[in-house]
Amino acid sequence: MDSKVEQLSINNVKEFVSKRRYLVPLALVSAMLIASAGTLSIIAYQHQMSLPVYLQSFSTPQISVEALASGKLKSIVLIDVRSPEEYQEDRIGNSELVPLVEIEGATGIQQVQNILERSEKVHQTKPTLILYCTSGMRSIAANKYLRDRGYQALTLTGGITAWRKQFTRSQDLQILSTK
Repeated sequence: MDSKVEQLSINNVKEFVSKRRYLVPLALVSAMLIASAGTLSIIAYQHQMSLPVYLQSFSTPQISVEALASGKLKSIVLIDVRSPEEYQEDRIGNSELVPLVEIEGATGIQQVQNILERSEKVHQTKPTLILYCTSGMRSIAANKYLRDRGYQALTLTGGITAWRKQFTRSQDLQILSTK
């Protein structure tokens, strides 16, 4: 009887050791995934974005403040996707207001379409649509919404916050006048 108990104990030890061989790497990989998710969450928070929007920003076509100000894009339409109150407080040049909440509804898509058609008639060329908000979160969401409906747009990296770090309101029209 002792030999059966002894055999069972040895088998239990062998089974534990064989399972442990997988448990340690699994625990390490799990810890690394949790640490990575935590780090990404902190970075997203620093960019004033939720984690899903921050991750989406990697696949969103963007334009930097420097590239926009360089004048390489000849015909642009700037659309501010913030609230009307934020737009009244400050905006970039002659940008148009189409809040994100309206873009996500039927009226905003029609507004964007009307703005693009008006600009195309004036400039005789298809304009580049550039979206901006405070720091990028809402414009990234608006960009995805518009892309899903067949529009092509760029998001201003860092939004009006990044723009204002380089240019004052009085400089906007001078910088964007050739657009």
